[in-house]
Amino acid sequence: MEEAFRQFLSGYPLLAPFGFIIVRALAIIVAPIPGAFVDIAGIAAFGWVKSFFLAEAGVMAGAVISFLIARRFREPIATRFVSLQKLREWEGNLSGVRRFWGLVLLRLFTSSLFDYISYAAGLTAMKMRTFFFASLIGNIPGLLAFYYFGGLFYQKGWYYAFVGVAVLLVLFGFFTDKGKGITRLLTDLNILSIKEDTKNERGIGDQRGS
Repeated sequence: MEEAFRQFLSGYPLLAPFGFIIVRALAIIVAPIPGAFVDIAGIAAFGWVKSFFLAEAGVMAGAVISFLIARRFREPIATRFVSLQKLREWEGNLSGVRRFWGLVLLRLFTSSLFDYISYAAGLTAMKMRTFFFASLIGNIPGLLAFYYFGGLFYQKGWYYAFVGVAVLLVLFGFFTDKGKGITRLLTDLNILSIKEDTKNERGIGDQRGS
């Protein structure tokens, strides 16, 4: 599949950028489609700089479409593209983290779940503008790093790419630590206060009811 896509990109230079953006968007909309093979083919066809900007356009287009599908049609349609379990899990996370920088951090440290978060955000009361700019800021660092080190691989060999990926994996593992790193960061930025306020309000309501 990757080889066929590479042949398309090299055989149709005028259509290649548009085809690349469309396929990259589909990799976000339809979760089982792997985005990595699209990215690798793009680096080989366009170089890492041009392919990064094309990929960013495709990723954001896919994210917006996923958000709008969930916002318009809700779970019955959204679950045709992503698993119901993951969707509900991330919907729960986003329901309490509606602030701008909360979504930025979720995007930044959970890039592998980009598609699930896009659908889950559409099921919340989050504004489209907040979703768009938070997603844009949050996904750029990871995507840029992937394309930069991917470009190093093609230009200078596997050693530089390996070192770069190893550093990224160490940082990713440090911050995520099974989700604890994200929680610490959100807590430091006072982003999780919404959840705490909600719990307190429920507690007060229960006391009044009794």
